[in-house]
Amino acid sequence: MSGFVGQIKEKKRFTMFAITLLAICIFGAALGQISLKSGIGQIGEISSIGQLFNAGTLLRMFTNVRILAGLLCYGIAAILWLGAMSTLNVSFMYPLLSLSYVITALVALIFLRENITPLHWVGIFLVVGGCLVIVTANR
Repeated sequence: MSGFVGQIKEKKRFTMFAITLLAICIFGAALGQISLKSGIGQIGEISSIGQLFNAGTLLRMFTNVRILAGLLCYGIAAILWLGAMSTLNVSFMYPLLSLSYVITALVALIFLRENITPLHWVGIFLVVGGCLVIVTANR
């Protein structure tokens, strides 16, 4: 019997570790987006596909510290995501990743001074509500 109880405790420990990884992924995705936006803001508006793939533009992008930091956030989050996937169902994980929309919007509002309309906030709260339904359904 103690072996069975031990297995349950071990499974819970792995699940908590995976959920922690998932939470870091969510924050990492939001931080990555803000870093990318901030970095591209330093480069300037890109108005055509030709300008986007221009060697000079690409060089400025891939030498911009903020863009590189954003890509690094995504890379680390991807590795952690794989760790979480080893334990959690992707049908549980992927919808929760949308919580990064909420965090990104809040950080963009505060640090990038982006205007977020009331309708946008309604959409954000609907996302959060959907995530709560998913988490509750998986208990």
